[in-house]
Amino acid sequence: MATILQKMVTRGFHGTFFIRKRMKLRIWNLIALSLMAAFAASVRAEDFHFRHEHVLGTSLHLAISCDNQAQASTIEQRVLQEIDRLNSVLSRWDEHSEFTAWQAGPKSSISRDLATVLKRADDWRSATSLAFDVRAEAVSQLWKNAARQGHAPSDPQRQQLAIQLRTAPYAFKQDGTVQRSDKLPISLDGLAKGYILDQVCELVQREYPDTNDFLINIGGDLRKLGDQPLEVAIENPSNTSEGAKPLQTFIVSQPIAMATSGNYRRFLNVGDRRVSHIVDPRTCLPAELTCSVTVVSASAIDADALATSVSVLGPEEGLALIERLDNTECCVVNASGEIVTSSGWPLGAIQANTRQLVAKEDEPQPEYGLFVDFTIQRAGGGRYRRPYVAMWLEDAEGFPVRTEILWLQKEQPGPRWHRDLTRWYRNDRLRRSVEDLDLIETISGATRGPGEYKAHFDGTDNLDLPLAKGKYTLCLEVAREHGTYQLIRETIQWGDKPIAEKKLKGNVEVGAMSYRFVPQPSTDKVAQ
Repeated sequence: MATILQKMVTRGFHGTFFIRKRMKLRIWNLIALSLMAAFAASVRAEDFHFRHEHVLGTSLHLAISCDNQAQASTIEQRVLQEIDRLNSVLSRWDEHSEFTAWQAGPKSSISRDLATVLKRADDWRSATSLAFDVRAEAVSQLWKNAARQGHAPSDPQRQQLAIQLRTAPYAFKQDGTVQRSDKLPISLDGLAKGYILDQVCELVQREYPDTNDFLINIGGDLRKLGDQPLEVAIENPSNTSEGAKPLQTFIVSQPIAMATSGNYRRFLNVGDRRVSHIVDPRTCLPAELTCSVTVVSASAIDADALATSVSVLGPEEGLALIERLDNTECCVVNASGEIVTSSGWPLGAIQANTRQLVAKEDEPQPEYGLFVDFTIQRAGGGRYRRPYVAMWLEDAEGFPVRTEILWLQKEQPGPRWHRDLTRWYRNDRLRRSVEDLDLIETISGATRGPGEYKAHFDGTDNLDLPLAKGKYTLCLEVAREHGTYQLIRETIQWGDKPIAEKKLKGNVEVGAMSYRFVPQPSTDKVAQ
């Protein structure tokens, strides 16, 4: 079979990924797809994709290359069991987890999993000269508490905490116990997810050795097994709209781990100042030398820890650390938008086809068009199937001139659930009869975890032609398996007059929605 490459876009702190297949014209910039990666087709195996929400508080995507659906489903269930097992050990959100009990109680013996993560955290604390510390949560809480009062923490408060953080957080005893040194809160969020990815991959290799290729993506942290090619792209932090051009792409044809950390999606408002949610435990100040950091490494736990560490250390000191490490590369977008990379980026001595797509000065934040913000509600309970979402513009005759977002599930051998998006599907059948462009057959992905999303309509239609001035209807359609169906429609005037931000009423699936319109400058050519 012919090789099919697909594209993965890393997201900020949670590192969410978007996948877009190559399409005719600019269709990859048409559809925003999340938490999706794929492998090439194989003459000996099929590719099976599984997606779940509310896994470690985010979204999970598995891509499994094996002989049949039954085997893939067995692997999927075994992976979910392992994730649950490790979450019961490492989670700080589970009051019954082993980590929670250890943090709250006296010194005690701990499991191999918890001991391994604590030891690796201690290793990185030493290797980064205290820039990585599992007690950074104490600094975050200090800033959050002060922010509620409208100001930054005082210098004496910061200095006192910084002095406490100079001592080791815990000590490993000869009897196998790990004794805490203080009562400051500890969080393993900086590397626990990476450890879980590594352990899942070890399980697949050990229990299912005939699996050709395997990929696991949890909230943007990634581990890939096998040699089938995968095209990876890094999100441009200066333009985070769904479907925006990525910062850089490269093709991966070997096992890797990758993690991204950034401050452009999560931040803290302190008075009239916006500060990074990533903090420096050495100074107890926000880490603001970088905007985005992506690390490629042999293990996910190290990529996870290093993405945070380089964010704290900054480009110069952080990349100097990367250069001292084997099998590790890094791409940094500094605070001014400049891209700086390690000498072997992205894949060291392994040749990679790398393309620089955009830089901050090349593609600034879009200045005109229709800007839409919306949130997807989180379903109650535990794991659940994600909702399917479409956002598009209809002209006065109801013809879908531009689809900006399409989040579906696609199961082998063909798409599924697109008919649940009843209005989009009806209109798409009409559109296909005119444009002869099959959107469904060229996509393979699904929405990322519930949260805040942005969309941008730039003034062109599905065929990349300028939209005529006039009335259009903005449509957002959401369907959830075993859940509800919702449709929001809003008439807008695409013309020369701006539209101030307008908030729309949400529903059980869409928590909030707003839009604003900025007309294209009159000096530019617009279809009449």
